[in-house]
Amino acid sequence: MGGAYIHNIGIPKPGKPHFNPDTAGQPVRFEDCDFTRGRITDCNLSHVEIDRCEMLGLKINGIPVEDLLQAYDQWKK
Repeated sequence: MGGAYIHNIGIPKPGKPHFNPDTAGQPVRFEDCDFTRGRITDCNLSHVEIDRCEMLGLKINGIPVEDLLQAYDQWKK
């Protein structure tokens, strides 16, 4: 899927043409993927969990995650 452009992913809301009550509320899942140098823009990431993932160089709003985690660790102390 190199170079794939994935957009408009999610469960349609009630009243939308493709709404299916059997799939409503089921989250989208990605497993065993390589998103190296990818970009996630204008997406709702509320309550997303990232587990067992390589995050070297990952940035959130331009801030390296390593810096965010380090600042959080300092704040906890």
